Amino acid sequence: MTAAALADMLRARRTGAGKWMARCPAHEDHSASLSIGVGEGGRILVYCFAGCALGAVLEATGLGMKDLFDGPPPSPEQACNFARERGQRAIEATAFRLERIQLADLYRRLWKASDALGERLAHEADDAHGMELLAQLFHRSVEQLRSIEPILSEGLR
Repeated sequence: MTAAALADMLRARRTGAGKWMARCPAHEDHSASLSIGVGEGGRILVYCFAGCALGAVLEATGLGMKDLFDGPPPSPEQACNFARERGQRAIEATAFRLERIQLADLYRRLWKASDALGERLAHEADDAHGMELLAQLFHRSVEQLRSIEPILSEGLR
């Protein structure tokens, strides 16, 4: 069986590519709470947001666990490839989170530095040359903050 066939069987509505929502057959469902999707190797992903166990959903539909897989089970090589791909995605997600943390830390440090420069500018008004240098540094740090702000606000969503 395929996810599309299960979705048709349960009269599910499509919510995206390879994704459907249906009324759960395992409980009195007044709105769609059963998510149906396509996983690795074409397996069917089923989740009831109302809390029904997978076994209860399968029993209510008359299906078994083996029906969630399209075709024969994956070979050991395919299973190894699936595991490798999952690991690679986890590494990429971790690297992305780390990059966001580093950018946020840089942003906080730059703001702190610009605040410190601003305070120093206010206290060193008597030295015209020193004030001019501090003003240049202050404006450069503010420009750096403004240049990375869109990147940060996009990355932190």
